Amino acid sequence: MQIHFERSGGFAGLRLAHDIDSAILPADQEAHLKDLVEQSRFFELPAVLRAERPGADRFQYKLRLKGDSQEHTIEVDEAAMPPGLRPLLNWIMQAKRKA
Repeated sequence: MQIHFERSGGFAGLRLAHDIDSAILPADQEAHLKDLVEQSRFFELPAVLRAERPGADRFQYKLRLKGDSQEHTIEVDEAAMPPGLRPLLNWIMQAKRKA
């Protein structure tokens, strides 16, 4: 699975981008990542999730996942984040810190 992650906005307006290839992860991490993707129902999410009211200093996320047979990209405002998506984004951001 190929993952492209971007986070923008926030207080400083800094952009963070990160790419992950699950094929180079240890087997246990790859399995955990796949579980997080399934639990988030990522491939069922709409392409754009926006908050009803924009808020200053909130993050915006763009996430593209490409698997063997499917590819999907979403853009989501922090305030519109589905609860099931948060663990996946947290895992990706931790992976960025470890890289």
